Amino acid sequence: EAKLSGFGDLNVIPFGLSWGWKHFDATFYYGFTAPTGRYKETANDNIGLGFWTHQFQGYGYWYPNESQATAFMLGLTYELNTKIKGEDMNPGDRLSLDWGFSQYLSERLEVSLMGGHNWQIADDKGEDVYWDASYHDRKSTIAFSLAYWAVRNRLYIAGKYMYDYGARQRFLTQGVLLNLIFVTNAMDGSRESKK
Repeated sequence: EAKLSGFGDLNVIPFGLSWGWKHFDATFYYGFTAPTGRYKETANDNIGLGFWTHQFQGYGYWYPNESQATAFMLGLTYELNTKIKGEDMNPGDRLSLDWGFSQYLSERLEVSLMGGHNWQIADDKGEDVYWDASYHDRKSTIAFSLAYWAVRNRLYIAGKYMYDYGARQRFLTQGVLLNLIFVTNAMDGSRESKK
């Protein structure tokens, strides 16, 4: 069984809006994925996908109590794909449904269960499409996360394990992800971190 490693495609989210209330938060993001990972036509060891993707995302979060220690999440993402470099093929657009549950066990320690489903909703197009373009791919993912505020409201460290299932015309993957988030408060001019 072959194993690949290296830097993949770069995901950037340059724009986002969020609204918050006592029991509900809503967010909207625009992002894109740039084809920075290694990609060559006909190669079987590609790390990147070879095309740009524009993503439009909307998420809602519900908190059963005012402390917001418990949270339920539901989100939708629409992916608009461009032509693959070096090929006359444009992958069909996709729709994703994400869900999650999060529970703070203390003021700093959080555990989470999350998952998602991704479906191709438009046909692949182009002269290089030699397969039945009406047969759309799909994939589902489930993940577990443990996170900790190492410095309260300033430095957030999260580890996540995820794996795929139910794939059709997609690779099944497993992964470990480490996130470090540092909150600067640079945009609000405040010296004190906000809760």
